[in-house]
Formats: sequence, C-alpha cells, structure tokens
Amino acid sequence: MYHRFGESKYPSTNTTNEQLEEHLSYLTENNFDFIFARDLLKPETLSKKTISITVDDAYLSFYEVGLPIFEKFNIPVTLFLNTENVGGNNYMSWKQLQDTLTRGIDIQNHTHSHSSLSVISDEEIINEIEKSQELIFNNLGITPNLFAYPFGENSLKAQGIISNYFDAAFGQHSGAFSIDQKYYIPRFPLNENYGSLDRIRDAANALPFSKASLQPANPFLNSVTTRFVLSVEEGVQNVNCFINDFEGSIGKTLTSLESKLLIELDRMPVKGRLRFNCTKVDNGVYWYGYQYLIN
Repeated sequence: MYHRFGESKYPSTNTTNEQLEEHLSYLTENNFDFIFARDLLKPETLSKKTISITVDDAYLSFYEVGLPIFEKFNIPVTLFLNTENVGGNNYMSWKQLQDTLTRGIDIQNHTHSHSSLSVISDEEIINEIEKSQELIFNNLGITPNLFAYPFGENSLKAQGIISNYFDAAFGQHSGAFSIDQKYYIPRFPLNENYGSLDRIRDAANALPFSKASLQPANPFLNSVTTRFVLSVEEGVQNVNCFINDFEGSIGKTLTSLESKLLIELDRMPVKGRLRFNCTKVDNGVYWYGYQYLIN
C-alpha cells in the first residue's frame, strides 16, 4: 500500500522515486505474478506467489510521479479513491482520474470524506458509501466492488455495512493476503520510513497462516484489555507476536495451548491504534497482522 510519491515533506505517507524504482525492480526481477486487487478474490489467479499493488487517496503525485514509474515496469495498480478531495489542492481531478482508467488503472472506493468508520453512525457510513459510489459512477462510469477503510479503522458493525455494498475490504495492517477475513484484508504499508528493500523483500515473501484469527474480534475496542487470544489452525508452536501502540512497543507474555496462543500485555495500551504482528518461521515466514482502534 502506497500513498504519495516524491513528496518528502510527508515522510509518513511518501515513497521516494528511488525507493519505488528499487521496490519494483526487486519484484519484477524475482518473477512474481502481479494482479489487480479485485483478482485476489479469484483463487485460480493465486497458483504462485502473487503481488497486488494498491495506492490510497489519489494524490496528484501518484498521477505525476508514481504512475509513470508503475507504467515503466508494466505493473497493474489499484487506486482507492475518496471523492470529496477530487480536484482539490494536491489531489487528482476527475479528468486525470479518467485518464488513469484509459491507462489501465483500476479505481475502487475509499469513502467520500475519508472519515474513520469506527466512530461515525450507521447512517453516516451508508452516506459515505452511497455518495462516493454515485460520484464515481457519474464521473467515471464505473461501480467499484472493493473498499479500503480510511486509516485502516473500522468495526464489526462497519464491516457488516460494507459487506452490503462491496465484495471485499482492505485495512492498513501488515500481513500476507488471506481470504479468511474478507472484509478486513491486510496490506503492507510502505513509506519513506518503512520502505527499505528488506521491507519489500519481507512483505513480498510473506505467507499466510491457515485460518488465523485474533480475539477480541472487533477492531474497535471500547473496553481496554491486556489479554488477547490468537488462534491458528495448524497450531501456534514457535509463533511470536510484536505489539505496538502510539507509545511504542509493548512487552508481552505468551502462553500456548495447541492451536491457541494467549497474549498478555505488560501494560495497558493507550488510546489510538494498537497493532499486532504475529510471525512464524517454517520454510518461509508466515505473517498475520491485526489493527485495533482503542476508544
């Protein structure tokens, strides 16, 4: 998942031209398959190691800087669009978005106002979806079937509403693709700070656990807890988890029992995003990620 390109005053969302060239060179030289995000939902397309590139927000730098580099490497890209900003300062116009369609970019939905779906009402979520879908259809003649949560933030309630409009939805938490959580699919975020060649190599080669899940299941936590349970179908032996919030990494105690791993944090997580990254090395690196929002 990318956002901006060549805009170094925004390092937390920007990728430099040099980094993007390095990323795409590595990926193409190692003969990965490349597909649009929509094709991840077709199991027959995933017979070998497959990469899907996504870009959020439709910043102008994608059109002016990123797109020509992706075209140079002939890599398909899925662009998640929030419609309120179209034509605004530093954002693409409808004419430019139409041009990207003719150049092979797949455009999908990222809400209208880029609001966190964790904290708005059901009616507001529905309005975000229906207004953006209408604007996209009226201006581009397409109806998106995929969705990406702004900031990666959502709730089980929001996922239920999204499922009435879209075939799948994506977060912003690291992890190998798995269809098990169809309305909270992970993506590896890439930026200046987390955009090294090692990061791309790890992300590109990550493997999914079989039917992994984390409890509590709701990505929006009203009640703060220090106890979480990871379930993995093939067992949790040698699984390790790395947890962080806005204050930094959090220590933990792990207790395993067959297919479940009790994770007890050393301190209460603070308000904001809480991220879990659980990995296992076994003829490759298996990677499961999850993001909560602590109220």
